[in-house]
Amino acid sequence: MNTVIMVVVLMASIGLPMSFAVAMVFWQKRLQKREGRRSPLTDKLAHLPGEQLRRRMGVLGDLIDERVVQLLIIGPIVLLIILLPRVNWSAFKLSWLDWLVIVAAFGMTLLNIKRVVPLWRERRQCKQGMLAEIAVAQQLDRLQAQDCLVVHDIPAGNFNIDHVVIGPHAVFMVETKSRLKKGDGKASANVTYDGKALQFPGWMETKPVEQARAQARWLAEYLGGETGEPTPVIPVVCLPGWFVTLGKDAHRSDVRVLNPKMTNLFLEARSRQRFETSRRNRIVTALYKRYPELDAI
Repeated sequence: MNTVIMVVVLMASIGLPMSFAVAMVFWQKRLQKREGRRSPLTDKLAHLPGEQLRRRMGVLGDLIDERVVQLLIIGPIVLLIILLPRVNWSAFKLSWLDWLVIVAAFGMTLLNIKRVVPLWRERRQCKQGMLAEIAVAQQLDRLQAQDCLVVHDIPAGNFNIDHVVIGPHAVFMVETKSRLKKGDGKASANVTYDGKALQFPGWMETKPVEQARAQARWLAEYLGGETGEPTPVIPVVCLPGWFVTLGKDAHRSDVRVLNPKMTNLFLEARSRQRFETSRRNRIVTALYKRYPELDAI
């Protein structure tokens, strides 16, 4: 009986981590379906420069990881195949150190599962945010035909600025926010902005407004220091896929909220003086200074 228990324990030590990993994958996919949320994006996204190569690099990265894992487990599998048939199970006994190692192995398995789940969720959120930023960028890039300059994904210390639009009369800092929709119908796609908060169907947020204001303040100070002249920046929150309704007090706020298809804001003069070409070039040069050097290939 003891021999059977020891064999079961050893086999479980080998098979359970893999079983937990497979179960976790299916559990995450099932959880996503149960949430009942859907992407707000409905338009097709055009490819960015090098898109096919980026996708191929992703596939190659996955294949490389797979091959590396295979190389790492070849040795242990060979040892198990050679040694297990030669074990005298009737005389085999587990010492307290053996039991300690087994318990530690199970503990490490559970700990890693606990660590992987948040990473899984973060990866999903990153993909969701990436697609939203691409959708907004493709709408904003069309403004370049109307005398606007657009710069994307600008590093700014411990955060990044999603988009900057240098219009004919003003500079705009655009923060993209992706929020999944609940339910069906037009009502599920409506968000109301009262100048302070975003009222989604079923929940309210103020952080995106505060974040956009803080980032615009940072950008204004940075551009002022780099160009040597005051450069006010208008904060904008973009919600791709959402129909934005403005409350009666929304116009009083310094933060604008819109769907990326509502691009008239970036072209409005509003008694502002038109930027000289040299000033706009200085602003763009300052923004490009934030990008890091390319890594060596």
